[in-house]
Amino acid sequence: MTKGVFLALLSTALFTLVGVLVRLLNESIDLFQILLSRQIVFIALLTPAMLRSIDLLIKPQRPALHLLRISGAFCALYLGFFTVSNIPLADATALGFTQVLFVALISGLFLSERVNRSRWFTILVGFAGVILVVQPVFSDTPLLFLLSGLGGALGAAIAVVCVREIAQSESRVVLLAYQAIFVGLIALVPSLMVWQWPTLSEWGLLLAVGVISSLAQWLGVTAYKLGEANVIANVEYAKMLYSVLFGYWFFTEIPNALALAGMVLIIASAIWPLVIKALNRSPL
Repeated sequence: MTKGVFLALLSTALFTLVGVLVRLLNESIDLFQILLSRQIVFIALLTPAMLRSIDLLIKPQRPALHLLRISGAFCALYLGFFTVSNIPLADATALGFTQVLFVALISGLFLSERVNRSRWFTILVGFAGVILVVQPVFSDTPLLFLLSGLGGALGAAIAVVCVREIAQSESRVVLLAYQAIFVGLIALVPSLMVWQWPTLSEWGLLLAVGVISSLAQWLGVTAYKLGEANVIANVEYAKMLYSVLFGYWFFTEIPNALALAGMVLIIASAIWPLVIKALNRSPL
């Protein structure tokens, strides 16, 4: 499990860096166009592996779970964009992190993973840390946007749990190829409707988004293959820590005292399961 947590931390850091690049690109390029470009790069990088695994791709062992995963990912994508476009970013971020709570609940019910009181405690501590960092207000937020944010988080949780289950019998190539292709198809039509040709520097950033996110995706799937879904999902809280660091580095966004306290809680929630595991293995 330790290796899975380490890979998840690295994957989360890379995804956060991708978020920074997307934020820079989104000043002139539509999000759907960025997403489509990212998927095209992803597919290009995966093509050699897909050609070697063509038999596995045309005969998936868990087609129903693949369909459920793609549906969950689509809901997470669409509802996430819808939410963040209509309410403050801090509020949308806080709603998005309820994904970790949903993963713990779903993995306990359907994957027979043990989610004990200690695990729930670390999950809730991490969520409290996120709230302190983003400090959402939810003032005058319509119920529709609250529900869409929660729906997007639930979709992401379903996709994560499906990855954990499918990864036990399917290769990473199959998992990554299906996501690359189908998410690309989802983004195709809306991106064509708003398409504009990027500049040379924007092409460079788009390529970086594709390469870095592809590596992050590969590491993330590997992490879920090695560790329990509810433990690996808890590492998602580190994304908030990375966001604060990158925000200061790239955008000179300085966190206040509450945000710093939240960062401490996030770090504690991420490493506490490893501490418990080490103590349980200790002969003392």
